[in-house]
Amino acid sequence: MAKNRCRLIPFFAMFLCWVCLYGYAYSQQPVIHERNYLSTALNVSGADFSQQAVSAWRARQKENYLRKIGSLPDSVKAACIAKADQALAYNWPALPAVMYLEYKQTGNRIRYEAKQNERRHFLNNLVIGELITRNKKYLPQIVNGLWATLEESTWEIPAIVALQKAGTDLPDPAEEIIGLVGGETAVMVATIQYMLYDQLETVSPIIHKRVSQELHKRILDPYWQRDDYWWMGFTGKAVNNWNAWINTNVLQTVLLAETDTVKMAQLVRKIFRSTDHFLNQYPDDGGCDEGPSYWSIAGGKLVRLLQLAYSISGGKLNWSDNRLLHSLGTYIYQMHIAGDYFVNFADATPRTVPDPGSVYRFGEMFKDDQLKQFGAYLFAQKQHAMPANSVVDFLETADVFAALTGTAGTAPLPASSFLPNLQVLTARDQAGSASGLFLAVQGGHNGESHNHNDIGNFLVYANGKPVIIDAGVGTYTAQTFSADRYELWNMQSQWHNCPLINGVMQKDGKAYGATNLSYKENKGFVSIAMDIATAYPPAAFVKNWNRQFLFDQNRNRVVLSEKYLFEKRTGKTKISFLSSCEVKRDTNGKLIFYDDRGTRVLQLLYHTGVTLAEIEEKLLDDEKMKNSWGKKIYRLTFVIDDKQLAGENRFEFTLPPGN
Repeated sequence: MAKNRCRLIPFFAMFLCWVCLYGYAYSQQPVIHERNYLSTALNVSGADFSQQAVSAWRARQKENYLRKIGSLPDSVKAACIAKADQALAYNWPALPAVMYLEYKQTGNRIRYEAKQNERRHFLNNLVIGELITRNKKYLPQIVNGLWATLEESTWEIPAIVALQKAGTDLPDPAEEIIGLVGGETAVMVATIQYMLYDQLETVSPIIHKRVSQELHKRILDPYWQRDDYWWMGFTGKAVNNWNAWINTNVLQTVLLAETDTVKMAQLVRKIFRSTDHFLNQYPDDGGCDEGPSYWSIAGGKLVRLLQLAYSISGGKLNWSDNRLLHSLGTYIYQMHIAGDYFVNFADATPRTVPDPGSVYRFGEMFKDDQLKQFGAYLFAQKQHAMPANSVVDFLETADVFAALTGTAGTAPLPASSFLPNLQVLTARDQAGSASGLFLAVQGGHNGESHNHNDIGNFLVYANGKPVIIDAGVGTYTAQTFSADRYELWNMQSQWHNCPLINGVMQKDGKAYGATNLSYKENKGFVSIAMDIATAYPPAAFVKNWNRQFLFDQNRNRVVLSEKYLFEKRTGKTKISFLSSCEVKRDTNGKLIFYDDRGTRVLQLLYHTGVTLAEIEEKLLDDEKMKNSWGKKIYRLTFVIDDKQLAGENRFEFTLPPGN
């Protein structure tokens, strides 16, 4: 039932529950590499943005999309048409001011977003139905929905409008804010006009005048006039997925809707300069510190921008030999555990299916068969369902539908991967198999985008299922991205697989992170070690806390060893492990983890230096977390002797006999 509900979520909802406000997560100064890959390539490409060239490209693109739609299987078309038929009876609801103000008054952002998402959802369903049938059956309702969208006071949600100079309030008519929803809405509107131009013209030519006016007023003109939107990167602030996501949507809007080709060329240059800030701040290893569930709106959006640039330039803009850009794609399968489970450090969710089309495009662009096959694998995870809630994503998926369904779907499942800049290790018992143990370990620092205080955190999965977990993030509210973020239990180190030292938790900020990190890989052995003492403030009075993970792949065993040295002892020191499985004592020094069917899935042996203090249940009252883990999770707490200044611990995770 949960899966069915997820499929009905309106087309923004999956992503907008992850929206983050500038002011909390991006205050850290970025590390900048002056790569400027996009601007440099554009300057020497000789790309033609003349009226004739752009018009010819638009005509080719449209013809290609319609041909690909026509070749979709009848069953796929029927599913989309059924959704369009349901939308015929939809009455477009108002978006009242009092609902918009709820974010300011209570911090609640759900009701307004849900209603706006619903409107987008049905409009996209109708447009897709019309593109498939081309019989004008859905045209009156499309006009109603499109006009209602053009009539909105703002396309941005309250949490994003809070970036305006007037602050959190109703949208100020004197200032246009370009954010995630505005960018998504703009490209939706531009695509509807582009694909249904003649049909809309028969209803009223005024529609096209209004579309052009709104796209310029809300998006294209402010994009050209302003450099101070933080996500653009021109102010020197750190950027994140907003940059790639918005710039991709603005570029596509420009290419589809801008009629002044001189202005088009200028906007493309600015978009490339802005996107270069995203790439100039990206780590050399291609790691996304926001996690795999953000990848589809970061690297996964960037590849669409690259593909658009390649297409409009006739192949002159080509980055197929760029190692960093390629690594942005390979990151996603390095974080894959099994099925729809992915590593979920920070605000990432444990279960996600990255956009199959984006993964395939990376494979296509960089001639990487593993990425192509992984894209096909992910599409099979979605049961080859088309993204009917976004006409833009529908068209892009239709374009590669035959390739996705005609490619043998395979998950690479590498034996081990290490991202030295991101400081994340993933390893499994055997390459190409989800059987046995899987380990993920995080170093890094506590100033990452969407940060949790979780240095030294780790995951253990058994036969592709979660056992030792990261609880993840709950439903976003105003508090999530406020100064009170770390009052939320799931952001704190004591609710991660980390120690509480002298009663003190880890501190947020880039200065608090792992040091002396080392990684080693030998045949059948993978190890990572780090000192996590510097993730804690001075009040912890800890000189060092060396945490080492050894994955003996030959024996399917994960060993966590720790050595520590205190300056002095001032409070209780505890080590916590979180689990999605029920935990029971077996014998002295042994714990058994059971899945929801009562099957033994993992055992933990613990040795010198610790005493099991407690196995406690944590009831979950957040719907997002319950969708991930069910009604509750468990926390194991081990206490170390509070009289010793130096000591060591050892924990050993193995599969129970017979597994």
